[in-house]
Amino acid sequence: MGRCSKKKASEQAAADGYYVDPLASLQILDAQSYDVSRTASVFADSSGHRWWTKAWFNGREKGEKAVEIPRAMAVKFVNDEIGKDAWLTRFYPKQMSVLSNAIAQTRQQLLGL
Repeated sequence: MGRCSKKKASEQAAADGYYVDPLASLQILDAQSYDVSRTASVFADSSGHRWWTKAWFNGREKGEKAVEIPRAMAVKFVNDEIGKDAWLTRFYPKQMSVLSNAIAQTRQQLLGL
């Protein structure tokens, strides 16, 4: 059977109701579970005078370049006074923009919008 014939047969089978979509009744309850992992950390030099933050996106072993930050900001992050996403958006805006766009597109595809 040629490629064109297979396609016509497949289309006809779908039109006649012979194909059943096993995912048709699936409802997406939590789109967050399809989120991209992201991690942030802060660390200081041995004297505690200079502080940096580092981020990892999508489980990559090699993280983004470290960014020097004020000590006060590091303390706020460690004390959970600044959320992880707000932190990453501030210090890694380009990466977070790409991540946000990818998540939005995935949600649209999953929810059929």
